[in-house]
Amino acid sequence: MKLLIEAQGIIKQFRGRGRSLDVMALSGIDFSIMPGEVVGIVGESGSGKSTLSRILVGIERASQGTIHHDGNLVTSVEEWKKLRRDVQYIFQDPYLSLAPHMTVGQSIGDGLEIRGEGSPAEQRSKVEEALTMVGLKPADADSYPAVFSGGQRQRISLARALVLNPKMMICDEIVSGLDVSVQAQILNLLVDLHQSHGVGLVFVSHDLRVVKYLCERIIVMHRGQIVESNDTKTLFSDPQHEYTRHLLECVPVGLSVGE
Repeated sequence: MKLLIEAQGIIKQFRGRGRSLDVMALSGIDFSIMPGEVVGIVGESGSGKSTLSRILVGIERASQGTIHHDGNLVTSVEEWKKLRRDVQYIFQDPYLSLAPHMTVGQSIGDGLEIRGEGSPAEQRSKVEEALTMVGLKPADADSYPAVFSGGQRQRISLARALVLNPKMMICDEIVSGLDVSVQAQILNLLVDLHQSHGVGLVFVSHDLRVVKYLCERIIVMHRGQIVESNDTKTLFSDPQHEYTRHLLECVPVGLSVGE
């Protein structure tokens, strides 16, 4: 089976302002993921995990390095479109990711309309199906984002990705701003989507309890580098890098990892 995405030698450098020095956000990152795999990327703020996830779908461009999709080097606009069809990106803030002037149905169906997929009636049917998949009502398609809670908006964002039938979703800190009970609902939904539809996940988070619950493999990032990568059970039972051990020690007292 071909790798769905492979990143090789990714370097990302942001230019400093004025007399500030350039910032090296990523330094020689190699990353790969198979179709249907669930991988966590963890690290503290500024570790480079969100920058890497954005580069994987072309939201940001690497200063150096290559991205392959299904074994093919991605360079042209058309090749990036093919990659983004297979790999959908879910943003962190559910209050900023949905256009307030568009109904939920318009936001979810926008990708179908841009790609010219199906008649308006067929697009509406797919939108309603996607809403049902994420635990919302088909009639919610006619409402505006303002009437929904943060957790519901994140479900809508998931529906917007799922309507395009992706092979994988990249979830960038999508539960970090939600209440604990709502976090659990979203995580359980992701597990269900993976198990029932085979959707792969790249889950970006600073919360080790979350990635232990959700992910099969975990990548630990620190200062723009991958310092450890292993299956979840091994990484938690026998962490090899000092930074990984530091992250594990920072789990709040009284809460077990994976809770």
